[in-house]
Amino acid sequence: MKKSLIIADVGGTNGRFAIATFENGSSVPVITNISVFSCPDHETFDHMFGSYLATLNADIPKVAQLAIAGEMTPRDGNLWHYNWDISASRLERTFNLDRVTLMNDYEAMVRAVPQLNNDDYFNITDFNIGLAGGTYTVFGVGSGLGGSIAKPTRNGLKVVSTEIGHVSFAPKSALEAELLAYTQKSVKHVSNESFLSGPGLKRIQHFINSIGTQPSKRLSPAEITTAALNKTDEDCLQTVELFLEILASVAGDIALSQGARGGIYISGGIVPRLTSLIDREKFLSRFNDKGPMSDYVKKIPIKVITSDMPALLGAATELE
Repeated sequence: MKKSLIIADVGGTNGRFAIATFENGSSVPVITNISVFSCPDHETFDHMFGSYLATLNADIPKVAQLAIAGEMTPRDGNLWHYNWDISASRLERTFNLDRVTLMNDYEAMVRAVPQLNNDDYFNITDFNIGLAGGTYTVFGVGSGLGGSIAKPTRNGLKVVSTEIGHVSFAPKSALEAELLAYTQKSVKHVSNESFLSGPGLKRIQHFINSIGTQPSKRLSPAEITTAALNKTDEDCLQTVELFLEILASVAGDIALSQGARGGIYISGGIVPRLTSLIDREKFLSRFNDKGPMSDYVKKIPIKVITSDMPALLGAATELE
């Protein structure tokens, strides 16, 4: 028996769509017909969804499970990057579908974890197994900072989407205190996402440039990371180093506040590109710097998800 559904992973930059097919009772889908659309090229989510369906042949699945960045319920949501209101009922009516289910993009990411293997990770800790049956967290840095929590149960995963990106930023060094003061001049609420995001990477680079001796420059996140990886620009290298220090501290805060003893999984479009620049010793020093709770977080494995498009895999999973 074969079952197929339309799946999607839509963030602040791109919308990725595909068909997931389950054959012969397998719980792992075969993913085909992958297409990527630029969000700024579309007026609404419905327009982008219709553009994808137009690429398919007449045999279009009647069920869709769509993972979208933003505040989502199974039936309604908003992609806040573009203020796109998304309605499952409207999509069903417009495109003659039997059932559409919406979820947060990191709800899909957290559901993908049980289906990944060791080849899909870059391990920061020298161990990769946490507390058996423990809660784990997936968070990622891209256009913004998002995440979800999962608790394994006898009946499958219990998933809670979070808004960790909007937690207030807490500096851990004199340089970070300077960064905070610099950013407060232009940003009313300085959150973790203010620095752990594509725009945040640019914000850190502006700050580093402002206190350095190099000529002022304004670079894109991709230009910053490329220059850092190639070691062709000292400001960009310092930018990424500070970004990774902040990432490590925030990851430790997330581990504590969410009880993620099963593991911390880092994803998104930025961090997987930077694994060659992660100094494990420095990262773990910042992650574990939690005072009386240092021994607690030292037992938590930290992994960067390097698999291609894992949220599509998570979007295909059977929902409770």
